[in-house]
Amino acid sequence: MSAISHSSFRNPQFDVFFILLLPVFAIAVASIANTSSILYNLIFSLNIFFLGYHHVISTYTRLGISQLSDSETRFLTLILPFIVIAFVFTCIYINSSWLISTIYLHWQWWHYTRQSEGVSKAIRYKVQSSEGGNELFNRIVFYAVPIAAFSFMSARNPNTFLFMEVRTLPISMSVAIALVCIVIILQCIWLYNQIGALRSGKLKPRHFGYLVSHQTIYWVAYALFTDINVGWLAINIWHNSQYISFVWHYNSQKFQKGFDKNHPVISWLSQQGYLRVFCYFSVSILVTYFFYSGVDWSIKQLSPYTSLPLIVIAYQSINFHHYIVDTCIWKLRKKSIRENI
Repeated sequence: MSAISHSSFRNPQFDVFFILLLPVFAIAVASIANTSSILYNLIFSLNIFFLGYHHVISTYTRLGISQLSDSETRFLTLILPFIVIAFVFTCIYINSSWLISTIYLHWQWWHYTRQSEGVSKAIRYKVQSSEGGNELFNRIVFYAVPIAAFSFMSARNPNTFLFMEVRTLPISMSVAIALVCIVIILQCIWLYNQIGALRSGKLKPRHFGYLVSHQTIYWVAYALFTDINVGWLAINIWHNSQYISFVWHYNSQKFQKGFDKNHPVISWLSQQGYLRVFCYFSVSILVTYFFYSGVDWSIKQLSPYTSLPLIVIAYQSINFHHYIVDTCIWKLRKKSIRENI
């Protein structure tokens, strides 16, 4: 199936929501959370359940309808979870709980960045857009912003992250500031090239808008917000809501021809119409609730028999497994993915 040029990624309303409103919403909500610890804890809890847990479940709905080989699916669902659990358990057992939170902070940053690049490529493919200037330079800028922003956060040397001991990259503030200045110069060069590409029609507005939103959310979350937890909340809300929306979009495209007897539930839920959209997200929330309630129940039953922090082992194992699975099921070079973007 050859790519067909579209002016929109999905439609004008979805595109504005997906590209513009999600990062604005994430930054606004994090700013509100920054005003008091009570609001932070409330927003943190709502984000974790309705977006964080939900976006992990979205990964597994995608895995369920993926076209991976039987051996790949078996490995990801039956073998990989035990490998991840063993790794997390080992880190905890040797009394390196700080290692888990440190891996979580850095791996999550990488996970965010890779997902953002994937979304950028999907939009570029769908609207048939190309950035101006050198392709390698553009990709360097795409990654340089997250690196510089994250380095600036690391230079503040936070001692805790989400109530856990953490260790960040050993970068001095002077080095971080120098890196930020260099990247801002690169951004200015990049922006000059993109303005020319916009005028020529080579770069489409939606693609450009997403690239700008990508750069903005990283600067705000990791550099402008001085509290690592507030910055994390901003980019986590953006990432989670973006992923949930993207998976819904993908499913609705995949099953746009109607009911599929091979995937009866997800194909029925993914049909057009406000009622189906409501049902889709309601069922997703219910699945999320029952899955994580089961995890919590299991932890409660096992806790009397060990002093190990089972909640950390369980939840970080789920997170790390999700990161790995996500890299396997979203590859735009696969025809089955491109056709349903």
